[in-house]
Amino acid sequence: MGNKQKLCSVALVSTFMILLLIIVSSIASATTEQNAQLKIIETRITTSESAIHSAVYGEKIVWEDYRNEDSTSIYMYSLSTHKESQITNNESNQCYPAIYDDKIVYEDDRNGNWDIYMYDLSNFKETQITTNTSDQYYPAIYGNRIVWQDWRNDNGSQTNSDIYMYNLSTKKETQITTNTADSCYPIIYGSKIVWMDDSNDEYFLRGDIYMYDLSTKKQTQITTSGAARYPKIYGNRIIWDDRQNISVYDLSTHNETIISVYGDMGSTAIYGDKIVWGEGCPPEAGDCQMYDLYMYNLSTSKKIQLTDNGSPKGKVSMFQNKITWTDYRNFVNNPYQDPYSNPDIYLITLDSISPVAAFSAYPTSGKAPLIVKFTDESAGSPTKWKWNFGDGTTSTKQNPTHKYSKVGSYTVKLTATNAKGSNTATKTDYIKVVTKPVANFSAKPTSGKSPLTVVFTDKSTGIATKWKWSFGDGTISREKNPKHRYLQEGNYKVTLTVSNLAGSSTVMKTNFIKVTTNTRPGIYSQSK
Repeated sequence: MGNKQKLCSVALVSTFMILLLIIVSSIASATTEQNAQLKIIETRITTSESAIHSAVYGEKIVWEDYRNEDSTSIYMYSLSTHKESQITNNESNQCYPAIYDDKIVYEDDRNGNWDIYMYDLSNFKETQITTNTSDQYYPAIYGNRIVWQDWRNDNGSQTNSDIYMYNLSTKKETQITTNTADSCYPIIYGSKIVWMDDSNDEYFLRGDIYMYDLSTKKQTQITTSGAARYPKIYGNRIIWDDRQNISVYDLSTHNETIISVYGDMGSTAIYGDKIVWGEGCPPEAGDCQMYDLYMYNLSTSKKIQLTDNGSPKGKVSMFQNKITWTDYRNFVNNPYQDPYSNPDIYLITLDSISPVAAFSAYPTSGKAPLIVKFTDESAGSPTKWKWNFGDGTTSTKQNPTHKYSKVGSYTVKLTATNAKGSNTATKTDYIKVVTKPVANFSAKPTSGKSPLTVVFTDKSTGIATKWKWSFGDGTISREKNPKHRYLQEGNYKVTLTVSNLAGSSTVMKTNFIKVTTNTRPGIYSQSK
């Protein structure tokens, strides 16, 4: 395989050196406990002793395999049919696969550089996603969006990679980052993309975590320590590690929690309220190569040891109750054998746990009639589902599609059930079916002496998502209910334009605000 570039292109390994503790907002001290109610089923997926970098989605596991010596290929195992299949079979190298639904994305060097390709299991078709002659690495996929690390703007310096995205629906490529740092290891969930910007620290492989929201087109810096790496995201939670601890940042509450890890940090994964990682020996153990997988439940604050064989562990992936990883337990133990050899893919299935209901939908807003696809993302392997769409209709399908015919905001509920119990997730006013808004507003006061502070209130009908106010004195605002200060005497025309996906509307009120001067004959005025 060709060599990859610089910091962002160094492959994930199983064990790392320990860094100093970083003090942050809160610490979740995790005591390791065995859960008698949690059934942990371990399965060996491959026997080739050449399988690495696995990913799991639904009943499918994909990985990179170098069993064919001259090149690496992408393979897949179906848990429902118990069959292994080779996905790619050309003479080039394919690596770092990711999977969502029936789509597998991976790196491929058939063109003399590393490109991103996609294989669609539904039609057995392979598609080249990137055609730029630079290198593209580490693809990730969610829905119809693919993200990756791209070196096209580097100009040979090996210090400037960017994050790019391709939309399979629109067939449009978008550059997400435009700075001069190395932006790497992108992960996408819904409309949110997270990645690491490195600090040119080639030895420790660390930097800061950033997020870009496609729905707001806003970039946010999540960390400022310069010691964060390898972000993952699920829902509103972003995780990363600093080689010694795992940090969890909640986008909805803006709270950060630390999960203490007592040994060398390895690969991490998150799904729902569960975080999985590889953990080695503590520093006081000296030259120790024992390594196992652990899981932390954010809801119960419990840490559970998942494996106990002590072999080195590679990349971890998680979907619902399934965890896959690279395991080096089959290496030949002798002084001349690299302990990171003979890798295989293993699977843990977490069974007999109550479900934790979770779901997403797309789109969540639009004109009537609005057709929405709902996706079950519940943890705990539910066997039954009951959806309440908020308009008097229900469904028992796992992933239903529903048509909203009337304008309004709808609260959606999903109850997920298995043999252990049930759980309900509720999203209030989650689906918004809109019609073209009709602009209207009020203000208080509408007259007075300068300087006059006026509070404007949007009174528009319909569900507006954007506002543009023109106050008549050359200034504007895009707030829903702004305050504005008039400094000069005069009569002011105020205009409000409101809009949503269905259209826009404008209302204009002439001579609406009347501002008089403080100056009166015989009365002192500071402006005189």
